Amino acid sequence: MLRIVALINMLWRTINTTLLALCLCSWAFADDSEDFQSGLQSFRDGEFESALNHWLPLAEAGDLSAMYNVGLIFDEGLGVPVDKALALHWYRQPAEEGDVSAQFSMATIYDFGEGVPEDNIAAARWYEAAANQADEQAQFNLGVMYSQGEGVEQDVQHAIHWYGLSADLGYAPAQFNLGYIYDMGAGVPEDNERALQWYRLAAAAGDSDAYFAIALMYDEGDGVAEDNPAAVDWYQRAAAAGNARAQFNLAIMHDVGEGIPEDNLAALHWYGLAAKQGHRSAQVNLAIMLEDGEGTSPDLAQAMHWYQQAAARGSARAQYAIALMYDEGKGVAEDNAEAAVWYRRAAEQGDADAQNNLGAMHDAGEGIPENNELALYWYTLAAEQGNPVAQNNLGAMYLSGEGATEDKIEAYKWFYIAERLGNAAGKQNRVVSARNMLLADILQARRAARQWLDRFHADRTP
Repeated sequence: MLRIVALINMLWRTINTTLLALCLCSWAFADDSEDFQSGLQSFRDGEFESALNHWLPLAEAGDLSAMYNVGLIFDEGLGVPVDKALALHWYRQPAEEGDVSAQFSMATIYDFGEGVPEDNIAAARWYEAAANQADEQAQFNLGVMYSQGEGVEQDVQHAIHWYGLSADLGYAPAQFNLGYIYDMGAGVPEDNERALQWYRLAAAAGDSDAYFAIALMYDEGDGVAEDNPAAVDWYQRAAAAGNARAQFNLAIMHDVGEGIPEDNLAALHWYGLAAKQGHRSAQVNLAIMLEDGEGTSPDLAQAMHWYQQAAARGSARAQYAIALMYDEGKGVAEDNAEAAVWYRRAAEQGDADAQNNLGAMHDAGEGIPENNELALYWYTLAAEQGNPVAQNNLGAMYLSGEGATEDKIEAYKWFYIAERLGNAAGKQNRVVSARNMLLADILQARRAARQWLDRFHADRTP
């Protein structure tokens, strides 16, 4: 089975929309009263109920520091049930009086819509209030809202403005997002040099997504000279920081010997780490190595485990692999009915091999009732995707008139296509089918086949 390798050249960077947690114990207004200080000591000691008992009367009397702290207790559910609506109530006056922590907290509650209706307009307003006071997290989050058009009209230039302010304050996620914008040309002219500059700043702050982005640029020669050793170095940094995409790409490089010597043990290691984080393609590739005994002894039970993990995440290749194991009785008892179930799941996602095999099961009545019309249907889908085995099978059905009206021209066409795509049986069947055809019909079939092949190859030309 071919290993999944496409992601090594696919940019898997998305704008970071993670909104950071509230700043605990960020007291907005100085308050030296005995009750306030007693509440503060209780809070530090983890005695949140006692802290609330000290602060609530002060908050009810209009003490802004106590109001913020009471809001924080209800916001975080510290010694009390989480109550976002009550948190908003207590945050509001300090926020309106200019407390940046309260403004940011108000914004996040409205942004997430937890316990209160989501209100992106209110979120953007409070983020902007905090951002105007040089809060780098609020500036970043406001940039995200402008990037996505949430609560404000989508405006890349405004996003860049707020990301820039946050980035200048050293906030790595903002630096990364600026790099991404220039890297992708997202609303601005693509500028790989600027992208790399921002990525490097984020990387200097330890941002693993920035490590990964830089690795991709060297891997693909995107804005820099292609440099596999440099790509490996940056992938290793990101992988060591737990970045699953970097772990997967590093595994691929070890697997195929790109930029570093081929090393199945290292590939197995990095696939395993990425797989445990839920990286679907890593799960598939890990399963393939375990099934084939590459870098380890064959372990069909573990292979099936990782195929099932990937299949549960929607991987058609994993679903096909599970079907094949049931079909062949490999590591499990042979079970054609179960194989058909898994072939169908993969086939319905467009997997051509699964479509062909499901067609064959309908054709032969293995594991499912014989049904020539369904066999023809699945063979056709696979054949149109360029599967030469399905093309030969489809030709055979048209030649015999099974599941379709007998059509020697259509049969010859598919045999011819299958032959050109490397199927030996297609060549043999083309020769056999031609014996009972008129020359004019053969020429017509060849023209149709060549037209199909021209379209097929044109669609696959970059």
